[in-house]
Amino acid sequence: MASIKVRGSSGDIGEAFNSMLRTDYISLNDTEKLSLLSQYYIDYFGVLPDVLSDTDQLIVGRRGTGKTTLLYRALVGCYQSWAKNYNPAGGAKPRTLGIYIDLSKCQYIEDVEAGDFAAFEHAFVNEVCDCIGEQLIRFWPALAEEPGVFQRLFKAAEVKQIAEVRQILDRIGKTLREGVPRVTDKSAPATAKESSSSTRGRSAEVNGTLENAKATIGAKAAETSQNTSANEHTYSTQTTYRLTIADVLQLLDELRLKAELSATYLFIDEFSALSSDLQRRFSTLLKKLLGTHAGVFIKLCAITDKYTLGSSIILQRDLFELSLDLDAFVERAGTLKEAHDGLRDFSRQIIESRFIAYGCPNASEVFDDVEEAYTALSRSSMGVPRTLGIVLKQAYSRARQGNRQKAIRKTDISYGIRYASSAYLNQLLGAARDGVAVPAFYTEMWSALLSRAQSERSKSPDGDASHFMVLEKNDKMLSVLNMFFLVHLVTKGRTTKKDKATRSLYCFDYGICEENNLGFSTDKNVIRQQRFAYDEALEKFQRYFGTPAEETFRCPMCNTVYGEAELKVSGIRLTFCPRDKTDLVSLSSDIPKSQYTEEETKIIGTIRSASRGDEIFARRIADDVGCYVQKVAKFGERLEKIGLVARERHPGENKLVYFSINDPIPGE
Repeated sequence: MASIKVRGSSGDIGEAFNSMLRTDYISLNDTEKLSLLSQYYIDYFGVLPDVLSDTDQLIVGRRGTGKTTLLYRALVGCYQSWAKNYNPAGGAKPRTLGIYIDLSKCQYIEDVEAGDFAAFEHAFVNEVCDCIGEQLIRFWPALAEEPGVFQRLFKAAEVKQIAEVRQILDRIGKTLREGVPRVTDKSAPATAKESSSSTRGRSAEVNGTLENAKATIGAKAAETSQNTSANEHTYSTQTTYRLTIADVLQLLDELRLKAELSATYLFIDEFSALSSDLQRRFSTLLKKLLGTHAGVFIKLCAITDKYTLGSSIILQRDLFELSLDLDAFVERAGTLKEAHDGLRDFSRQIIESRFIAYGCPNASEVFDDVEEAYTALSRSSMGVPRTLGIVLKQAYSRARQGNRQKAIRKTDISYGIRYASSAYLNQLLGAARDGVAVPAFYTEMWSALLSRAQSERSKSPDGDASHFMVLEKNDKMLSVLNMFFLVHLVTKGRTTKKDKATRSLYCFDYGICEENNLGFSTDKNVIRQQRFAYDEALEKFQRYFGTPAEETFRCPMCNTVYGEAELKVSGIRLTFCPRDKTDLVSLSSDIPKSQYTEEETKIIGTIRSASRGDEIFARRIADDVGCYVQKVAKFGERLEKIGLVARERHPGENKLVYFSINDPIPGE
């Protein structure tokens, strides 16, 4: 068996596996890595031609299903459309401009006050305009060069075109610096001048006459008064400059004509990273971009069940949905067996294409039993490339311990599978702890489902209990467990052998099945047995999802959830836990308030399930969750300030360790 070495180093296999964790670590200026991505990208669903078409699309999938990788590959396709002798077959049309925007990095958008919609629009347009010039220069490097003598002599037409586009870019830059006047306000007086004057006068006159022994006397008095005042105020005028969607559409339309663009694609990523309020406000802007005549098309990425488009946008009319989720994969495959075979082939292609791109040995040299490895890896990832990367990274790390430098064995892969499952379960437990990020009852719901599966397994030790079914109305109850990859929605519209009611088919995470000895089956005759209909296990939790049910209470010590009927003793309801006598807490206030995004919820769960001794650093959290290290650092600091998590400097490394605030301090 060959040792795991590439070009004299084993690091390239690690890089191949790391490339499955996150794509947006690749800088848009790193043309070498972008070219590498185009080599190893697997368009197994055949969706790339759809994304590189003149349609507005909503691309949905759970975290880690490859949405960002798809956008990056489409962006590379736009780059390639500017090459000479370009063949557009199956790709973008010639001279297509692609603009990638990561909403999770748009700080301007987050800083805008909730009520100032005009400022919010300006912030988004500002982000778009910032990207236009950068992307045009990447696509068309001649824009950054001064025309030489020969260019002026022999390529006058091209030089003229470049000059015209430069003028538009200059206008964009000027607009960004100076803005478009929108509101004119008269400010407070800058200067004030007052003057006053007054005059006052008096006069008196007395006269008399004596004539013919007749005397007369007269008097006259007069008084005058005059006051004069003057006030003079000088005002300054303040003009507010704000960009609008109409402004950027006009600029893009001019660029389309002058640069001879076929189309402009706005690749908008991380829509679910916005709060629900920001999503609704953003959807209002999005409506203005949809269906325009400026050759601009939207490609919006969001996490399944973690987005809202408001009432102004209608799917399949304004935006056409494209799903990367497992149930969509199964639907395309036709049958469950064909879907599992497809998942295995998908995992194989993802791994082998990267081995080729990174110059690694053949898969048969890397894995001790390559066929068995592909089966286990496909079942653990269930169509989620990031999970595949997590498992392989941990398996490879274990294989290299003690400089073993041997092939990755079955035990190494089992270790990686257990690591991924444990990480996902801890994210749920940490997020549900005290109901901080998700309601505490989800841990009880998870235990109820798992206990039911273990019970069914014990009834038939030779039968597998990896799958279960619930009525479609109960799908919303399992959305959080699906988000944490503890269960996977396989397909909808299934029936049991005895009951014709339509149900959704789920499977437990493969690592959970292995850990709890549930087995794993792909035989539809086993899966469709009536005993695997688990709606009864969910009944006590229906009250949280709009279905009337009895009031429930949770013990904060042991986390047991009790129905009101369970606490009745001689007609009196107990107010304490029968197990440990701890006062019970009503779960009426545990309804989710969605104050955190899906990404933030998983960060909280990862940290609050960790102890100080686990030595969890920001990089590990980012890899397990699928987010930026900077996001972990910034959000972790915020959580520490409000007392939800703890951080401290590692004594041996200049990095912060993240752990639960409830972890006791050594020696206390």
